[in-house]
Amino acid sequence: MANIRLNILPVSETNFSFKVFRKLKQEDDTKEDKIYQYQLPIAEDLKDRKPFLVSFEPKENFVEYVAYANYAIGLTKRFLLNQLFDTLTTNGCTLPFETKRRFAEEQIEFTLHEFQQGKQIISLSPFYLEELKQFGFIIDFRFSKNKDLPFNKEVQVFSLSLDRQGRSNKNYYSDKFKLINSFLDKVYNEIQAINQNNGNTIHIERGLIETPVFQLNKKEYIFSNKSTANSQFQGIRNYGPLQKIDKEVIFAFIFEERFKSFANELFLSLTGKSNPGTFPGFEQMFGVKISTNNVKKISIEGFSNEELLKIVDTVKTLQDSEPNKKIIGIYIEDYAIDVEDNAASNHYYYLKYNFIKNNLALQVVNYRKLGERNSLKWSTSNVALAMFAKMGGIPWVVKPSNNNCLILGVGSSHKRDVETGLITKYFAYTVCLDSSGLYKTLEVLADETTEANYLENLKNNLVKILNDGRMENYKTCVLHLPFKIKHKEISAISEAIQQINNIDFVAIKVNLDNKYFGYSFHNTLVPYESSFVKLSRSEYLVWFEGLLYGKEVVDKRLSNPVHIQFLNLDNSKGFDERKYLQDVLNLSGANWRGFNAKSIPISIYYSQIIAKYTEAFEMIDGYEENSISNDKPWFL
Repeated sequence: MANIRLNILPVSETNFSFKVFRKLKQEDDTKEDKIYQYQLPIAEDLKDRKPFLVSFEPKENFVEYVAYANYAIGLTKRFLLNQLFDTLTTNGCTLPFETKRRFAEEQIEFTLHEFQQGKQIISLSPFYLEELKQFGFIIDFRFSKNKDLPFNKEVQVFSLSLDRQGRSNKNYYSDKFKLINSFLDKVYNEIQAINQNNGNTIHIERGLIETPVFQLNKKEYIFSNKSTANSQFQGIRNYGPLQKIDKEVIFAFIFEERFKSFANELFLSLTGKSNPGTFPGFEQMFGVKISTNNVKKISIEGFSNEELLKIVDTVKTLQDSEPNKKIIGIYIEDYAIDVEDNAASNHYYYLKYNFIKNNLALQVVNYRKLGERNSLKWSTSNVALAMFAKMGGIPWVVKPSNNNCLILGVGSSHKRDVETGLITKYFAYTVCLDSSGLYKTLEVLADETTEANYLENLKNNLVKILNDGRMENYKTCVLHLPFKIKHKEISAISEAIQQINNIDFVAIKVNLDNKYFGYSFHNTLVPYESSFVKLSRSEYLVWFEGLLYGKEVVDKRLSNPVHIQFLNLDNSKGFDERKYLQDVLNLSGANWRGFNAKSIPISIYYSQIIAKYTEAFEMIDGYEENSISNDKPWFL
């Protein structure tokens, strides 16, 4: 396959040297500004190393030292950043620039364009591409919104997520590429030669670095009678869901009188009468009958907690009177949608919590989102899918790469004091799935007020879950950890892993919000879906979305590639990383929130959603911890 161009401007020189000043670190040394600590060779034997304090300027008791680029990667990256900044400061720059800390590392940010809503920024951050043994600078784009202004469509246009007509930006890749080239047209002559502190020069190349690309398998979905397809929608339409609901269903529509007409439109759409081309009907798709015979209307009289609890009681009474049937509430809400395109009112969370608490399914339909022309037509299938899953149906699973494999998506939702910013509550949980994407349960790992107790419980409860009889059939356990998880948490998890002997462990960090990007040589510049490149021995970049073979067109804004890092390669002998990458990719297709749901592995995505719900539920008067049933995916 053709190479992929990563968003890295390589440095021409390979093993260059530079001058620093160093001193062997002592126990009583105190931290000082612009003094850094690195492991450096003592003498000619590069393996014999000790911790040194390092300065780029002469300093008392520090000795001049010539460091080579491969001695300490972190030191070399810091040197490159310092020298680039000094070069720009000395020679001047066409664009305004400053150093900023982002993704735990410093970078130089240039203001490419400034608008009332904010700035379009191009950043350069030093990087070492281990796989190609190449230093360079990651070049990236972001839009920095003015804090005083609201998030709106204009912001989305400037950040390239929407096009100028306000639609999903299918040219996201090419637009980003153009902005990077526009930046290089303006400043390349000013950044191409970095002055060294030893009189030499380091050169930055203008073209993006190329690296070999590899291909994972397409996601394959399993439906009724073990039938398979590459499309979730067509698979259900042609074969039916993997597991139907075993009871009759009562649909309880909950709405204000002003939404009577919309409620009727929604009902007709769910039956398949309104838009059979986009959704042929609940019965045809999922085997669930819906007609005037099994639909109830519940009117909303007001939005006080008392009135909302009356609605919950009405639905509960209905369920109690029909124990052999399954009831789902369909609540029509009129509320502004948030950045993530979700309804997020207090009414929503209050009603949601009390339905879950009473083991009742609830589907919220946002009028502002679906009341627009044609919105209902394209969204009904997604609404029906989420309803079907909430009622206990299994729409599909993915064909796994690793069999008998348990996947634990670890999430956290720490509570901070508004005034001090200090954490007052440490909370962690795990979403338990198997490698086919089948939801098992949600377990709390720790709920503590001090970090020490939190880390101890995190470790102990993880061991407890893995020793549970329900998990004994699994040969392998894979932990999917979000990028924001802290080193201390990873250490506690590692200690837990070491206590388990009867199961193979793999720990993977899945970073959705990362600094990496890549372009293909296709005219769209978009890599193919399931492509991946190797960054280092333990790091990969995977395209969960991209071009499809035989259909090389882009019809929506595609997401950024996902950065995946294996954390415990040393503990795992002779395993095939591709199998685990394949399962992460597969799980991005196991999302039952919609047929076109976000292409994020559900091990991570469900954790994000649960964190959001947990934070909102805790604000509710009368919230009871452990009151929520965890054996059903209520968060869909």
